[in-house]
Amino acid sequence: MPSDDRFHEALRDVARRAGRTGRLAPAADIRRRGETLRRRRRATTAALAVTLVGAVGAGVTAIQLVTAAPQLPVGPAGPTMSVPSGSPTGAPTSVRDDPLLSGDRQVAIVRTDAFESAVSLLDDDPLGEVDGTEGRRLFVIEPAGAETFRIRAAEPNPDGSDACWQVRSSGSDPLTVVAADCVASEPRQHFSISVVERAGGEPSYAISSASAYLQHSATRGLILEELGDATLTTYFRFVDNGPSPG
Repeated sequence: MPSDDRFHEALRDVARRAGRTGRLAPAADIRRRGETLRRRRRATTAALAVTLVGAVGAGVTAIQLVTAAPQLPVGPAGPTMSVPSGSPTGAPTSVRDDPLLSGDRQVAIVRTDAFESAVSLLDDDPLGEVDGTEGRRLFVIEPAGAETFRIRAAEPNPDGSDACWQVRSSGSDPLTVVAADCVASEPRQHFSISVVERAGGEPSYAISSASAYLQHSATRGLILEELGDATLTTYFRFVDNGPSPG
């Protein structure tokens, strides 16, 4: 409030008192009362300013605390596990309606871990892998029953008959696959084929007879053996080589 207003207010207060007592206060008393009013107003204004500053300071501190609060990461609390691309998990999925297994195509069968060799059916030896042109290396895979297939050589025997894969037992030695005349009712010529999708969407196949899977042994080559609690590690690619010769 301006100083003139404060002085006038002091005069009005003196007049009110004079009206009640009938006496006019001396000039010194008027000045004293005016100074008292000014001090009270200064004290009130100062207290209000301190209060406002304190409130503003508290607000700024709160804002700073909120701003400085660490941001919690959004996401899993720990590492997540993932299966490497192309790694089989559990039993392979059964093949259905695969054009390479329809009997209408001839395919080369190549072990996925092999470098340049392909599966070959030799006349006098078990199924093996060759780098050259030995034996018969193109096959026709045709349905033989519920979820089973017969695998025959695309090239017929010299007498015109067909040669098919057949399981052979050799006593205590592992089971092997040999060439035999195709017989539709022969259960040893019926194979199960399962597929697993590997890197890039390319399918790889597992081949088995009953519960024995075709696997690669470093010492025995291609053999059939039961997995038990072991993990299947041998898969094959089927490479399309055009229509079946018939």
